[in-house]
Amino acid sequence: MTTTIINGGSLTLSINAIDRSAQITSAVLSIEQTRNAYNLIGGTKAFKVVDNNVTLACEILQDWSSGTSDFMDALWTASATPDTGIAFVLTDNSQTFTGTLYPEYPAVGGAANDAQTWSVTFQCAGVPTKA
Repeated sequence: MTTTIINGGSLTLSINAIDRSAQITSAVLSIEQTRNAYNLIGGTKAFKVVDNNVTLACEILQDWSSGTSDFMDALWTASATPDTGIAFVLTDNSQTFTGTLYPEYPAVGGAANDAQTWSVTFQCAGVPTKA
């Protein structure tokens, strides 16, 4: 059996009905399950998942200098209402995941001799749908 090497993918965030993806250089969707174990009278154990913590870790190029319609400005504005979700579509190797994440205030600044980047982990609202 041959090994398939997968690279890249795409992530699009819809902020104020505008799709944004050009500045995202990396995206990793992770689901951490909280599982309880119960010892039953008969001597066996039963396991039950009681919670899912879903996050989307991203590397994003900052684009503060491109005006009021830039990605960072849109995230900054969206973060003023932090409990209002932002729709996302993550595509990786022809697999598509759709869901909602909560905005975070973006970082400002970086090294003088390099592209300004922002590493962020967004909290997601529930488990995304796999299409």
